[in-house]
Amino acid sequence: MAQCTVALLVFASSYTLIRITLTELPPLTVGALRFILASALIIPLAFFMHPKKGVHFDRRDVPTLVTLSVFQIFLPNLLQNIGLEYTTASVTSILQSTTPMFTLILAFVLLNESVGWPQVVGVLVAMVGVILLSTGGDLNNLASSQLLGNVMQVGVAASYAISGIMGKVLLRKYPALQVVSVTFVIGGAFLSGCSIALERNSWPASLSVDVILALLMLSFLYCAGLVAWYSALKGIGVFRLYVLLFLMPALAVAISLIVLRESFTVLDVLFSSVTLLGVAISEFGRRH
Repeated sequence: MAQCTVALLVFASSYTLIRITLTELPPLTVGALRFILASALIIPLAFFMHPKKGVHFDRRDVPTLVTLSVFQIFLPNLLQNIGLEYTTASVTSILQSTTPMFTLILAFVLLNESVGWPQVVGVLVAMVGVILLSTGGDLNNLASSQLLGNVMQVGVAASYAISGIMGKVLLRKYPALQVVSVTFVIGGAFLSGCSIALERNSWPASLSVDVILALLMLSFLYCAGLVAWYSALKGIGVFRLYVLLFLMPALAVAISLIVLRESFTVLDVLFSSVTLLGVAISEFGRRH
């Protein structure tokens, strides 16, 4: 339980930490620095925790690894970081919690998995919640920059759903930390290339202590959170796991309200509840 708590705190705080770094750094640069630093820690951890296997992959799995890196690291961080320039950390955490909904849709479309009525109802309810939360319940906001930021966060959720399905294939053959370490390196390389090509002229001459600390926490604490999470998965029941997952958005909202002093209105609470209710219905319908 302690390991899950550590992981949840780390993951929930990431949205707020990214918003802090974006005050001085362009979005792709934030992602590049985050995963360069994280790779420097996660690779030695992979060797330490699996000394006999190290970091080794069959050549035939390299294309899958590269594609997984795009959908698990590069694309989500690109969309998330750019989107966070237009929307809040609190709303972002709710919208990204719809990943299970997209996983269900993809499993139905790509894997021909059966879908029951509870799951269909859950997806529809979640979609209504996403639309209401993204627009603030006002269709006049369809042309707003905040809607663009919110749509990007929904894209993050969809990208994570794709990577989740792809990752299952590799996790049958390799330790989780080994897969994660390589996706960090490849995804970080893609982000670095784009950052150099598109944002080099926007790099600041120096960084504040707050931004440096936020970057270090994003990188190193995230690695610690991943290790704690995978360790906790070995001994936690499925029901408790999903309860903890649904606690993360609430925790992320609380952190953003306290640290960033973001506004989170009564309507935001209502629309977020509708979204999470839909995700919960579809997930528990799937389990039963």
